[in-house]
Amino acid sequence: MCAKRSFGELETTILRFFSEVEDGLTVGDVVQKLGGKSAYTTVMTVMTRLHEKGILKRTKEGRSYRYFKKKSPFLKRLKSRFLGASPSEVFSAFLEEEIDPAELHKIETMIQEHKKKWNT
Repeated sequence: MCAKRSFGELETTILRFFSEVEDGLTVGDVVQKLGGKSAYTTVMTVMTRLHEKGILKRTKEGRSYRYFKKKSPFLKRLKSRFLGASPSEVFSAFLEEEIDPAELHKIETMIQEHKKKWNT
């Protein structure tokens, strides 16, 4: 019986970048955000695999692709399995640590936007 595999460190880092943008990212964008810590081909392979797993979608842009974070029920299940906790438990764990006030403000803004979107 195989154990379920969670995301690797580079996959997790790349996925975090997508929460910071709305217009998608190219492999070059991600390499730049990583500060040259990973080779272009390595990042391209990871992003291609995330696309093949159904986590990222992509559109052709010239000779390359622009990747976007895919929103789907599958992704919610994947996040749940990856984090292994409910959203409130995840937030609670983060709040136990010292959080930069700017990050806390970002989280508060996201919650307010979500409430407006869903009229809650």
